[in-house]
Amino acid sequence: MKNLNESVKSRGVLLFAFNSSQVNYVEIANRSAAIIKKVLQLPVCVVTDSQEQLSDIYDSVITVQSQNGNVRFDREGNTYEWRNFDRFKVYEFSPYDETVLIDSDYIQFDKSLLKLFDQPFDYRLQYRMQTPKEYNCDEMGPISLPMIWATVVLFRKTERSKIFFNLVGRIQRNFGYYRTLFGIPTGNYRNDFAFSIANIILNGYAICSEQSIPWPMTTIEENIESIATKGKFFIIKYKDRADVVSRQNLHIMDKQYLLSENFKNLVNEIINE
Repeated sequence: MKNLNESVKSRGVLLFAFNSSQVNYVEIANRSAAIIKKVLQLPVCVVTDSQEQLSDIYDSVITVQSQNGNVRFDREGNTYEWRNFDRFKVYEFSPYDETVLIDSDYIQFDKSLLKLFDQPFDYRLQYRMQTPKEYNCDEMGPISLPMIWATVVLFRKTERSKIFFNLVGRIQRNFGYYRTLFGIPTGNYRNDFAFSIANIILNGYAICSEQSIPWPMTTIEENIESIATKGKFFIIKYKDRADVVSRQNLHIMDKQYLLSENFKNLVNEIINE
């Protein structure tokens, strides 16, 4: 690992934004980036296949030709296209010495991730997920390993990080083999699976807590009608009930909510505080 006292390191956030036929991920990234700039006060780089709908908030833009992705299913069984095949290239894409890689639907309402840069590490991954009601420890299959979430990754430009992302790319290219080796029943490639496998291999087939983000990621899986702030809390309303959660980073699965007027108003409220 590099000596952390060598010099001032550049640090920033990197987002991917590839529109699909159903979801305007570029607009979601625009809104997410606005909150990132306000809350984390870091430069933001976006990797996209089109600059047509980008806001002018980004500090750098990397334009690539996206590959075809997978399909995903929502809670109602609807099919969505998901372009997810370039994520392992983040090491070469990132213009920063220290990078916060996040999905654009993981909204940064607090500065907790920045505290981790006070510690020595090559990369850190999200080992645990929870909903407002329960803690979840997902597995890649009934006889497979615990799953790591690729939703948020912190890394420094070190040799170990480079090896990690290269390994993720190798797993993606040979997913059929690794799927069989690790007992993953689904044939649909997921970055979560590839990051989990690469991490376990790189750590000598041991689950190493030193690579983990030491708190669970709060995920909202249900369809959302509105989110309102009340002091240090969010009131999240669904069709038939509501949750009250502390003001914290939220992984919001409902993409239509992230494109809604209510979320747009929430973004404006946050950036104008």
